[in-house]
Amino acid sequence: MRAPSLGWQLALAFLLTLLFLVGLIGWLQNVHILTANGMYKSIEAEPWIHDFAQARLDQSNYLYFPLYGAMARLLDTLGILRGTAWKQFAYLNAFWASLCIVIVYAFFHRLTHNTAATVLATLFHLGTGFFLLLSVISEDIMPAYTVLMGSMLLAGLWFDRPTHLRVALVAAIFTLAWLIEWRLIFPTLVGLLLALAIADLPLRRRLGLIATLLVSIVAVTGIVQQIWEGHNGALGLFDILWTGKGVGTGWGGFVWAKAWMMLSGVGNYFLITGNYFDPASAMRGLFALSVSTLLQLAIFILGIVVLWPQRNDRRLRAIAAIFFGTLAAGQAMNFYSQPQDPQMQINAMPWLTVMWALIVATMVARQTWGQARAWVMATLAILSFAPLAWNVASLSRWRGTDAASIAALVDLEQHFPSDRTVFLYWGFEPIATWQYALWSHTWDWDIVPPPGRAPSDQPRFKWIAVDAAAIRHVQWTAAEHAAALKQQIDLALQLGYRVAVSDFWDWSEPELAQHLGGLAAANRAPAIYAMLHDTYEVRPVYRNALIGQYYELHPHSVGAR
Repeated sequence: MRAPSLGWQLALAFLLTLLFLVGLIGWLQNVHILTANGMYKSIEAEPWIHDFAQARLDQSNYLYFPLYGAMARLLDTLGILRGTAWKQFAYLNAFWASLCIVIVYAFFHRLTHNTAATVLATLFHLGTGFFLLLSVISEDIMPAYTVLMGSMLLAGLWFDRPTHLRVALVAAIFTLAWLIEWRLIFPTLVGLLLALAIADLPLRRRLGLIATLLVSIVAVTGIVQQIWEGHNGALGLFDILWTGKGVGTGWGGFVWAKAWMMLSGVGNYFLITGNYFDPASAMRGLFALSVSTLLQLAIFILGIVVLWPQRNDRRLRAIAAIFFGTLAAGQAMNFYSQPQDPQMQINAMPWLTVMWALIVATMVARQTWGQARAWVMATLAILSFAPLAWNVASLSRWRGTDAASIAALVDLEQHFPSDRTVFLYWGFEPIATWQYALWSHTWDWDIVPPPGRAPSDQPRFKWIAVDAAAIRHVQWTAAEHAAALKQQIDLALQLGYRVAVSDFWDWSEPELAQHLGGLAAANRAPAIYAMLHDTYEVRPVYRNALIGQYYELHPHSVGAR
């Protein structure tokens, strides 16, 4: 039976993927699995939804907020989840992920010339842990990743025989991707440059093509800069090219604690086995994360063995340079920043899908299987589908948490009225995101000036974050960090507020150090722990199965109120 034309195959790939992802979002009822960053991004996008002309451009997401603001406004106009951008963004991500699947399918079809291999490789990509996750939650990376994949895959097809026109077109698409999310510029730029540098061309022509790539990137950036000239928050060309996002903050820094977080990010990228958001949790997930990482290593080794006879193929070399160059540069950057974060790993790791596609295509094309061919195809089909089955089952563990979080927030306020309470948090508690979103869009006291005396609901959400100084004041000593935290707590008590403490209070000093290790601040743990436990005492007040134990804090020797 003759396969449908490529156009029909691509349309079917988009439609089936979109229906699947939309259905999965509706079934999970949780668009904040593993990360709640999308909630903050949806709040930042609200001005673009309601007043596009006056909304302020963001330096590191120059095109993201205009894009998603316009798309969310379209959904509002159509009456789809009107006014709940944090839900809309998940469905918009599903749309972009479906486009990405179309791009991946078209690339594999062109590369392998085999429909069966293309279907299996595309299914494998859909099922990889972080791609599937970021397709059904509200995180902000999916549109940028889709455009980025378009540029990488197009380069994979063209850079074996690059021309100035081909390089310029790849550069234009690539630039649009990192203008949506700035940090994407560095890993893939390395891969593209490497592919041109090793092209089978005279040195002078290679240098000319590299110059075309760089000039085209700057030119497209300049065009975008001119389009937005005069808009609120518009930037100059250099400020768009270099935003310095995360540099000079607690997110940056090379510390060995991040090796555990790297294991978390690489392991979960393929098979999601848990929520490992810091070195301590990654240590507890060592076995599961190691199994996932070793499976990826096995795919890498198998791919090298299978493809070694084709090592002189120019297209294969270009693809290897692009994807492995991106992998190396991406993981170096991730080790400096947040290697456990799904959106930090997704652009560094697509080599895995490309390698699997090449393995499958090579196996399918072999003519020596004889009667065993049916078994080979069945095995490849099962292995290609397995990540999707695993990761859907894994995501189901967090099913329904959005509604449960809203209910827990209502219950929490019954025990700690918001007009009389200041919350003392570690800083990454998921419920704090909901308080920020639904109570008042206010940051912790390291940024927001303290309110007047209690009772006061201006702002409704008042909180102190232990991790704030580790993120924003990297130059502080441990003593300065502890002293600033004590000053904020004492001020809350002096103003007549109750201080509610989350269950981070139960951490030991080594556990606090492990958590701070992800912010390159583990050495601050002894001073912070001693200040908290030598100065204050707590009594349990409220416990919730979802958000844990809450205590009320008092200075030592002060009785319960």
